[in-house]
Amino acid sequence: MYPVKSRAKKKLWGGRFDGKTSSVMERIGESISFDKRLYKQDIRAGLAHAKMLSRIGVLSAEEFRQIESGLAAITKEIEEGNFRFIPELEDIHMHIEYRLTELKGDVGKKLHTARSRNDQVAQDVRLFIMDEIKSISPLLITLLEIIVSKAKNSVEIIMPGFTHLQVAQPLRASHYLLSYFWAFFRDFERIRIAYDSCDSMVLGSGALAGVNYKTDRLFMQKELGLSSSSENSIDAVSNRDYILEFLFAASQFMIHASRLCEEIIIFSSVEFGFISLPDSLTTGSSIMPQKKNPDIAELIRSKSSRVIANLNHVMILLKGLPMAYNRDLQEDKIPLFDTTDQLRISIEGISEMISGLEFQTKNLENSLKKGYATATDLADYLVSVKKIPFREAHELVGRLVSVCVTKEKNLFDIGESDRKKISEHFSGDGYFSAISLENSADKKDVFGGTAKKRQIEQISLAERKIKDLKKIKF
Repeated sequence: MYPVKSRAKKKLWGGRFDGKTSSVMERIGESISFDKRLYKQDIRAGLAHAKMLSRIGVLSAEEFRQIESGLAAITKEIEEGNFRFIPELEDIHMHIEYRLTELKGDVGKKLHTARSRNDQVAQDVRLFIMDEIKSISPLLITLLEIIVSKAKNSVEIIMPGFTHLQVAQPLRASHYLLSYFWAFFRDFERIRIAYDSCDSMVLGSGALAGVNYKTDRLFMQKELGLSSSSENSIDAVSNRDYILEFLFAASQFMIHASRLCEEIIIFSSVEFGFISLPDSLTTGSSIMPQKKNPDIAELIRSKSSRVIANLNHVMILLKGLPMAYNRDLQEDKIPLFDTTDQLRISIEGISEMISGLEFQTKNLENSLKKGYATATDLADYLVSVKKIPFREAHELVGRLVSVCVTKEKNLFDIGESDRKKISEHFSGDGYFSAISLENSADKKDVFGGTAKKRQIEQISLAERKIKDLKKIKF
């Protein structure tokens, strides 16, 4: 551990002040406890800034080399756990600048020429979000691949589709799974848009009005690998819509994830028994030995509220702030950092659940039959084959279902004599063909439907979409 000198005695901004900073001001003003996560981005942006200062003659070539080696040493100290963070230095920017001055003397004090912490943090956070998206995107692609793989193996499985949580119509399990593929695919696209919103160089904006030096912003833009530079210095340091876009994209993913988790929780219950999760993704009870709880789904469901609250946090934070920078904006990073953490682990959890779940086909079939899932198909059979008006066909099938309920039967095991009492049209082989679960699914032969041929078509399209995503260069 390097020695700490008079580190806390004088603020880097303290020339204007005579009195000592209050303890409560120190405690409420520090952000190093959380913004130390920005060290990589701060050092990266600081190095680009130093190169630019050398380019415009503020730093000599030797001074730049000293700063470059100092920043490399600080990076090493932080990553090896030998860097001391203390609240008196407030934030990651002050820590790095102070340590650079300790290492390199007065040349370290030159690094802050032509910049403010306002444009520093605005740049650092943009770079942080971009880096996070780069690391999260492969996890999302893996999730999409897992869904498609599971769908491929589930094309032959017929399961109930629900409206109002009541059995509605038969679906192929692949169709159900792919409904989440497309939802998560759109989430990927939203996250990519959030990346683009961060892809801007804001250094040179200073505190709010620009800087008094011939800052070469285009040079720094190229050094940082960014595609554009901010057009207005006030806007650059005071707005956080790029954070909001990421938080919204993350929240939208978590909404979809939460809905899936809710269904996994319901479908894995004894009452439904549609799916089972592997032991590795469940827990037991401290008192009830028979329990197998879907805790991972419940925890991801709860994390969705946390991520949505983080979005709400920043929206409320921003809504009443005057231009330009206000210290309130220090609080934007806590919800941002938390969201990246919760998003990452939730994607991993969803991926493992989908990969490990197994459909219980007998229970699925029983639910379809018990829920009279092919009643609509039977009515359509009367219309298309028996040429009965739809309203009359609907009435006849409704009466048949009522008799089934009374006799505790389903459309498959109700006797022919009972069916013929309602209508002669409910006899013969055509009746059973009309209520077939597989036939019901395959009659939905429209693009985007649940017919087997459409499932093969949809899986192929999903695979092409994944290939396209893999070509995206962040």
